[in-house]
Formats: sequence, C-alpha cells, structure tokens
Amino acid sequence: MKRYSVLSVGIFALLFLSCDKNSDVVVLDSGISNRTPPHAPNTLNSSFSRGFGINNFGVVTGCVRNGYGQIVAFALSHQGIWFSDETVAPEGIPTIRFSVNDKGHVAGQRVVPGGIAPVVWKNGQAYDLPLLPGYEFGEVFDINNKGQMVGESLNGNYVSPTENRPTVFSLEGATDLGTLGGNIGAAVGINEKGEIVGWAETSTPGQTRAFLYKDGVMKDLGTLGGPWSNATAINNKSEIVGRTVLADGVSIRGFLWVNGQMTNIGTLGGNSSVAQDINDRGEIVGFSRISSGPFHAFIYSDGVMTDLGALLPGNDSRAISINNDGDVTGYYTHPNGSVHAFLYRNGEMIEL
Repeated sequence: MKRYSVLSVGIFALLFLSCDKNSDVVVLDSGISNRTPPHAPNTLNSSFSRGFGINNFGVVTGCVRNGYGQIVAFALSHQGIWFSDETVAPEGIPTIRFSVNDKGHVAGQRVVPGGIAPVVWKNGQAYDLPLLPGYEFGEVFDINNKGQMVGESLNGNYVSPTENRPTVFSLEGATDLGTLGGNIGAAVGINEKGEIVGWAETSTPGQTRAFLYKDGVMKDLGTLGGPWSNATAINNKSEIVGRTVLADGVSIRGFLWVNGQMTNIGTLGGNSSVAQDINDRGEIVGFSRISSGPFHAFIYSDGVMTDLGALLPGNDSRAISINNDGDVTGYYTHPNGSVHAFLYRNGEMIEL
C-alpha cells in the first residue's frame, strides 16, 4: 500500500477527487466560508479531522478543528474546500456522522446553547431543521439525493440522552418513526427508495434491534444470538449492514442483512468488527480489531475482508463511508493522539 506525506496531500487529494467526475453536480465552492481558517486552502492541515461521508462524485465531508480551535464541518472537492461558519461539536465531545449527497448538500448538526441541532448546508448556507414536538435537540445521520434526511430527536445530554427518537427530517417538519415497542431509537441510514434503517428499543428493557422501515412498517432484523443489534446503512438493493453482539454477550460482529438473512462478516483477527457503510456493488466498509489490538479499516467484498491498514506511524484506522466507485473515507489516529481524515482509493490511503 502506498502512503503519502501531509506535504503532498493538497495536490494528490484534489487530483484524486477530480478523476472521472465529469458532471453538473452541485459542489460547495460557492459557499466557501468568509472566515476561512488560517491554513493552506487545499488541505485540512489539522491535528483533528474525521472523514464521515463521500458521495458518488468524490466529495468528502466530515469535521475538522480549524485554526481558531473550533470544530467545523468541511466538504472537500476538486474545486476546493468549504468550511462551515457554524461550530458542529462542543470541544471534547466527539462528532458522530456527517453525510453528503450527490448534489453536494451536507447534513449533520451544529452547536446550539445546551446541545446540538439538526442542520443541512446547501451551497454553503446552513438551514436549521424542525425537531419533533417536545424535543430540544437533534442530529442528522444521512441524506439521500431527494433531500430526505434521517437521524434522531433527543432530550438531555448529547452523549447520553434521556430520550431519543428515530426521526425523518425536512425543512417542512419532522416525523417520528416510532420504535419496536420501547421508548428510544435512531434512524441512521436511508437509500434512494426511501427505505430507512437504524436501531430501536424493543418491549424488553435494555434490548435494541436493528430495523428496516419500509412502507410505514418497522421490521425487526434480529441479532446473531445476542440481545442487541443496530443497522448503519442500506444501499439501493436494500442490502443492510450494521453490528450486533453474539450469543456470548461480549463479541461484536459486523453484519450483512439480505432478504431476511443476517450474516456475520467476521473480523481481521480480533474480537470485534463494525460494518459502517455499503455501496450498490455490495462492498462494505468499517473497522475491526486486529489480533494485536488496534482497530483497522477494512473493505469486505465477496466474502473477503481486506485490511486497509493505517497511515504510518498510526496504528488505528476507521473506514466510515464508501461510494459506488469504491472510494472510501474515514480517519486514523497518530501515536501522538492526533486524528486525521483519509481518502482511500485504488489501494492508496491519503491523509486529507
């Protein structure tokens, strides 16, 4: 695997993102912030960044600490980098996920007094999204090309909410999808057909299940023997991925769910794995513990899990999103504690 230094990132990242991406896709160059952070305009160049989403035109989105110490959203395309004016995470609190559709619209959250609010950026302009009645905060996990967005509305602490509900967001309003008999849940992924996946509590306290929401009905996808599961993504063939605990109640495995059958996708030698995303070719990305302990990003295809490694000298990496060309984004951790977004393409991992 080839790896590149930070000094070469700007040129390589922009070249890679522009290859074979001829389209009238709307990118975020018109919305580049007037408060551009004081670092090079063609690289994130930060001690903290995470890649969370990549669309079919190679636009990468995620979060980054800018030169002012704020955590903001970014979108990196062949036309440049956009940074949000809005702060998206309180200092010391991890961001969960941002997503970008093929129109270049970025969905996620921004900081508001006491918590976070769901937001979508269109051409650099932030639009706050309505919450479910009675809820204070919320966040968006995924957006499709029709602009349908899913996530959760919540009350209480951002990290450990006292209440949270799976929610469909739009500029016009919010819809509660319900649960599987319990009180809490979250909607995490949506495809172009409007099929939604996530997790929801059952009528048995403490048990949660991955679900598929289709035609107004929430379906329990089951587990691989343990008490809980959650779904993270669904492609346009209705193939679903996520993670579940095994019958021993300890071991966690990424799963692939197809036509009612949940399959354990295994690990890279350690005792846990998480499947985060799946493209329309059925390629799955996520992360798994290796035998020596750290997590490594992987691609799973045709029953084989391939270790993507980590940019040296890092030893921990996580793949979060994959597009239909097989481009992957995620982040890796340096031994000094810094975290860096990456792009993986054609066997090469590049720091962004």
